[in-house]
Amino acid sequence: MPRRSKGNGFTHRLNLQYKPAEDLMFYGTWSRGFRPGGINRQPSAPAYDPDYITNFELGWKTRLGPLRWNGAVYHQIWKKFQFSFLGENSLTVIQNGRDAKINGIETDVGYVAGGLTLNAAASLTSAKTKGNICQSILDDDDCSTSYTVTPSGTRLPITPRFKANATARYAWDLGAGKAHVQGSVTYKGSASTDIRQDRTGAGDNPNDYLGRLSSSTLVDAFIGYDWSRFTAELFATNLFDERNELARFVACSICTQTRVLPGRPRTIGFRIGARF
Repeated sequence: MPRRSKGNGFTHRLNLQYKPAEDLMFYGTWSRGFRPGGINRQPSAPAYDPDYITNFELGWKTRLGPLRWNGAVYHQIWKKFQFSFLGENSLTVIQNGRDAKINGIETDVGYVAGGLTLNAAASLTSAKTKGNICQSILDDDDCSTSYTVTPSGTRLPITPRFKANATARYAWDLGAGKAHVQGSVTYKGSASTDIRQDRTGAGDNPNDYLGRLSSSTLVDAFIGYDWSRFTAELFATNLFDERNELARFVACSICTQTRVLPGRPRTIGFRIGARF
């Protein structure tokens, strides 16, 4: 039987700014976006609807001599958010949840003086479901005719609560060109893998065998030289060979053996370039 998916959405962005001083600015943003729905390849899975996100944000941008400080706090409402999982015959199924509420704060600081440049940024995010996700999309809020796949208040997967990074760079004149050294540190907190807490209605939580994405701290280092129209740089990324994880998954819908997609291991290299 033919299936169709139909939806419509309206996006907007309203931004207000207030600048009480030359180096100080406050702003507020109200914006909305949507993602189209579609049809699942799984024959027994119904079509999924569009999802919508509304963002309310208050922020500031300020500069005091060589110091720059920016930041923002935000509240987002994600309506009927789409999420995916492996269904029957290991075909990916996309389904709508109910809603999610995302609150967060982010900030970045920069300092430039002579040849020294310092930058640091961090974000703190609370992202949770609002309303039970039921096995049947036709069920009521209490999942009385099917069962609760994800209870209200569950943290959204993949998104860590805390992230931060910092970079330091120093450049100086050397001979006919300019040399530089740079180091950076990036931290990402732990996060759950699957939004579902009960896959079958019998307490089968996929996160019990998938585990959590582990936290990681990556360090990169660079030393280089620029002259005329040429550049040369020696670099080492993931200097301490951290086993960071990008994803955790299973190969089929009934599998429980977890596969881990790792990030790039320690990489040391040399690159040279020319500007034309």
